[in-house]
Amino acid sequence: MVILTLFLFLSSCAGVQKQMVNLSYSPRSWQIVDSDQAPNAERVSQAVTIFYRQWQKTFGDKEGRIKKNLNELMIEWSSKEKAHESIERNKLGQTVITINIVKGMTICPTYIWLKTNQYKRVFASSLVHELVHVALWTQVCRGGDPDHEQGYPPCWTTQHNKFIRHVNKILLQLDI
Repeated sequence: MVILTLFLFLSSCAGVQKQMVNLSYSPRSWQIVDSDQAPNAERVSQAVTIFYRQWQKTFGDKEGRIKKNLNELMIEWSSKEKAHESIERNKLGQTVITINIVKGMTICPTYIWLKTNQYKRVFASSLVHELVHVALWTQVCRGGDPDHEQGYPPCWTTQHNKFIRHVNKILLQLDI
């Protein structure tokens, strides 16, 4: 049913040729690509595996919930930009709308959208950052803690930022 739904979704996207490719680390994990600028599936699989091993070592995953979500992950790579709109009230009670162009977005605990880049390398994308959102969402942090270190309860910490830099450094050294 999930594969049929995704097929219908991908078929309905006019003007863009998209391809769904299985990620080798799990038969239930896929990536969707719309151009040749996306990292190949093998590199993405290696990156997710390295991320999980490092996460386990640093933060743990006693119940295996993060591994379960990673094993059912859908990653969509897009050459098109995506904007994120946030609506807040300032100290005067006025509505403030902010629109930012984003490089990645965790849409749900098992779906990540990422902007491709010219390097075709995972370390140059925001994949590791988005995988942290997946992990935090799995640990019952509101929406994967989209406001990072600013919200309550505090889920995202400076330790997560250090973790992202550490994993990306590993990926860089391995040319992934």
